[in-house]
Amino acid sequence: MSVIDLDRVGKKYWPGPIDALADISIDVRQGEILTLLGPSGCGKTTTLRLIAGFEAPDEGEIKILDNPVSGNGNWVPPEDRSVGMVFQDYALFPHLTVGENVMFGLHDRKDSKQRRKRAGEVLNLLDLDHHFERYPHELSGGQQQRVALARAIAPEPVVVLMDEPFSNLDAHLRNRVRDEVIKSLRTAGVTCVLVSHDQRDALAISDRVAVMNQGRIEQTGTPQDIYKHPTSIFVANFVGKTNLLQGLIQGIDGCVLTDFGSFCRVDRSGLTDGAPVMVAVRPEGFEPSDHGTLQGTIISTTYTGSNIEAEVKICTNSGGHRSLTVHLPTNQSYSSGDSIRLVLDSDYASVVRNSCETLGFTPPSPL
Repeated sequence: MSVIDLDRVGKKYWPGPIDALADISIDVRQGEILTLLGPSGCGKTTTLRLIAGFEAPDEGEIKILDNPVSGNGNWVPPEDRSVGMVFQDYALFPHLTVGENVMFGLHDRKDSKQRRKRAGEVLNLLDLDHHFERYPHELSGGQQQRVALARAIAPEPVVVLMDEPFSNLDAHLRNRVRDEVIKSLRTAGVTCVLVSHDQRDALAISDRVAVMNQGRIEQTGTPQDIYKHPTSIFVANFVGKTNLLQGLIQGIDGCVLTDFGSFCRVDRSGLTDGAPVMVAVRPEGFEPSDHGTLQGTIISTTYTGSNIEAEVKICTNSGGHRSLTVHLPTNQSYSSGDSIRLVLDSDYASVVRNSCETLGFTPPSPL
């Protein structure tokens, strides 16, 4: 069941006009956490504001629970959309206690005892019930974040919108608070749309990720799909590190010819024989092997804890060299100057469809 539907939504800002959003179509499903991921200025927050009702679209339509709320002559004000909002700066009232901040959003419940009871239930859910009478300045950044979330979910909204909710936290608190907040959302069964420019947050917490660029959605999918199988050069480069290899679709057996040889079982659906493409290969996609067909020399290594990130100079079929970023296991020792053989794990390789023409590359010549 879709909670929110955006159908070909567009938004312009003046003077200009500047296209903040163009032809955005996406659905948000019941109980899922969807992250809008992209660089600053790509349209993430504008999309959130359109859903909340703080802005009106110039084109297209937005529905909440299949009811039109904006576009095509429809308009439902923000307070009637059953949407909760968690702002980047939390926007807590400093002169109100934690409990009073949460009760503030329960304006539709006239009985003060009912408001206090509901506030207590939500604060207990977020492990904040013992802070009911404290003030925001007496809490840590992570606790303030959870109070803002409690205020948003207390009225039992259809969806909670969160705008860069973890960007103000110190690095050592970020992961812990992020995990606590997401656990709370899942425990409460709340549908959430979250805006982030941090790919680590998006991959760690989302059921689905919509990657945005210049007012458009480049790709939507699970975190695993987005990371392992990017469908555009932008997604491949923005979501983690990647290696881009020039290639040609080869025959009908699912192979792609590159300057490093022919790679098979790479996703290439819908592309014709001989089509110029790029193959995006994540650093995890290269594995050391004595029988590897890729032969190279390690240029540099960086120990990251979970792996060793190495720059490897690989010999190409044309007689040249190319540096690739490779993640190596930590149970072996690697040094600059070492020779190494690698094999490609096709599960981390994907054909990028807006390929050579976009980057101005010339694909390898067929054998």
